[in-house]
Amino acid sequence: MHSRERLKTALDHRVPDRVPMMMSANPWVIEKLKQRLQVNTDRELLRAMHLDLFDMRGFDYKGAVGPRGWTRSHEHPRHLVRRSPALFGYHEVITETPFGKAWSMGAPPLAALNTIEALKRYPWPQADWFDYANVRRDLEPWAADFAIALTGPSIFQHATLCRGVGQLLLDMAADPDLTTFILDRFFDFYFEYTRRILEAAGGLIDIVRLADDIGAENALLVSPRMIRRYFGHRISSFADLAHQHNAKLLFHTDGNVRQIIPDLIAWGVDILDPVQPEVAAMNHRALKTEYGDRLSFSGGVSAQRILPTGSVDDVKAEARRVIAELGAGGGYILSPGHPSFQSDVPIDNILAMYSVGLE
Repeated sequence: MHSRERLKTALDHRVPDRVPMMMSANPWVIEKLKQRLQVNTDRELLRAMHLDLFDMRGFDYKGAVGPRGWTRSHEHPRHLVRRSPALFGYHEVITETPFGKAWSMGAPPLAALNTIEALKRYPWPQADWFDYANVRRDLEPWAADFAIALTGPSIFQHATLCRGVGQLLLDMAADPDLTTFILDRFFDFYFEYTRRILEAAGGLIDIVRLADDIGAENALLVSPRMIRRYFGHRISSFADLAHQHNAKLLFHTDGNVRQIIPDLIAWGVDILDPVQPEVAAMNHRALKTEYGDRLSFSGGVSAQRILPTGSVDDVKAEARRVIAELGAGGGYILSPGHPSFQSDVPIDNILAMYSVGLE
């Protein structure tokens, strides 16, 4: 099967020739993988690892294919198109860990803007900043070999980065008007930006990824009532948009989101990414039994325990278990329980996980 056919078969809850596979990682992990496999480019790495999904932002969410940044009055640096939170003035910082370099959270640029009038003066990004004419031409060589994912849009997660997690949660409880204004700025930009990319791509995009971490290890970050109030109609709009262009909506959230899964399905979410196996409520068999006919899954291979500290044999056994439990009858994409590999995961274990997908 071609990667696109394999992915579509799985997401239609049918059994493909093998499980489809996707990967993202920080740039230092990507560099190690390229050195190990003796390849130079992202395309060569995708092929060497038999991955099926090409992310338009690249493995590390920082560069690949996208519209070109422009306005009549100001040229926007090309990297801002790639690292979507930077469009809103947010910048990560590089930190050293015992395992190597990592990206860490930067200062929230909206933290001191506590009125709608102050927020109105902020330089919010506009979809008109970009020229989308190159999108299909640049995607066609990738679509010849891989399925395509459009990633980057966010309603809640990027708002928390820019406002501060604690402050935005307080806003949601104490100042609904301010919260709505902030969320609308993120939603309005990303929705129109995504719509124009999908139109320009002309059917080449298979997955739209909406990144909105609403779960913590033990429970939702906010109540179901607030999720329904602030996010439900916005998620539904993204699902409708993706479906209009024959794409699936992948909703990214870590943690325990079991309580809100029926709502996500009702809002049109097709794929839950990732299943975090360390969370007891996200039991693979239970999720597959209860929701597997209506919802596909990715993740599930332990990124907190097995992948960073287990042996190659441990990783292979875990990957086989996850594929058997979440991939039965289709409806699964092989990937780790945290979607982006960090420097604490040995390269041998990453390669071992994906080798199981070829069995």
